Amino acid sequence: MATAQAPEREFLCQLIKEYSDDPYCLELIQFFGWHPNARFSGLAILHALSVSGERRYIEKALRQLIDKGVVKTYSENNIALYCLTDDEALRQAALDIARLDWSQWQVMLRQSYTHLWSYLTRRKPSSASAVTNS
Repeated sequence: MATAQAPEREFLCQLIKEYSDDPYCLELIQFFGWHPNARFSGLAILHALSVSGERRYIEKALRQLIDKGVVKTYSENNIALYCLTDDEALRQAALDIARLDWSQWQVMLRQSYTHLWSYLTRRKPSSASAVTNS
């Protein structure tokens, strides 16, 4: 039985690593893992996850998850609805992420935010180097 879970655990680690630079993707995966059989409008997702000023990041993360096949889209009455994929490996990974306890989730998010912060600070020229080059 341990061998059957090893590939699932490896896939989960790969999924977390793939989205470790985007905490909004991780939060969306967790959200859909909590509601694996539900369909949500974009507005409902934004209301469930959004803190002021985060709308564009959540929308970007949702588009990224759709492009990667983690989230599927449907249209009912000309309204776009979103739900977790039918792909069993991706569904299981989302369910596993949703089962993380609070401390495990915080560690994962902290690593994600640290990675994102490091990426953002590398992209900006430091003010010290701008002064020395003048």
